[in-house]
Amino acid sequence: MRLLLIASCLVAAPLWADGFEQTDLSQIDPSLAAFSGGVYDAGAAPDRLTIYCTDCSDQVAIDVLMGQSTDGTEGRYRSGETTIEKMEAICKSRSPTCELEAVETGAAVGWITQYEIGGDTKGSTVVLFQDGDMLTIRSIAKDRETADRNAAVSLKMLAPQIVGD
Repeated sequence: MRLLLIASCLVAAPLWADGFEQTDLSQIDPSLAAFSGGVYDAGAAPDRLTIYCTDCSDQVAIDVLMGQSTDGTEGRYRSGETTIEKMEAICKSRSPTCELEAVETGAAVGWITQYEIGGDTKGSTVVLFQDGDMLTIRSIAKDRETADRNAAVSLKMLAPQIVGD
């Protein structure tokens, strides 16, 4: 019986994961040259990386936040209980222009949204989950193309450095 218990633990062990590969955002290469439309700079702390355009006529910024998901959202999303359609309905209730689609990076799952914040400000937000870790990337700009492009660049260039393979 004891051998069976040990064997079952060893078989289950590979299913346990450790979350994101990198949890200190100050160790991330922000790849500033990948962002277009201006000159960018960055400031970093272990749980926050802010990238901002220094010569844009309007505010253009990307905020990368490391956190934890403790409310069960990741489990409900991975199980299919919470669908993209449900998430988009919630998003549209806050901003009728919201669009939402599923994204994956490595073993992390989540979504990306595009929306109007108000006035002349547009936003695009990426949310990724892996084993209780949560990564949020918020991009804002005056025009939707810039907000969306910076979120897409962040998803392609920054998220893999954080999430890992």
